[in-house]
Amino acid sequence: MADTDHFVEICYSKDGGRNWSNWKRRDLGAVGRYEQRVRLMRLGRGRQWVFRIRVSSARKHDLLGAVLSPEQTDD
Repeated sequence: MADTDHFVEICYSKDGGRNWSNWKRRDLGAVGRYEQRVRLMRLGRGRQWVFRIRVSSARKHDLLGAVLSPEQTDD
């Protein structure tokens, strides 16, 4: 059986871990596809962000980095 379903799931808390979002699933691509970028957009506002990350494959995986790019809104 081919191992083809590779994904990462991410959920987050905006209040330091008291309340959590639903898990959001993103595709990781095929085996051997390196440097896959996973993006979550339009998450809203929060002050004490915490993230949970889980990966579908039992194979070796590394989180190489994370970047936050806040945008100014006209509120």
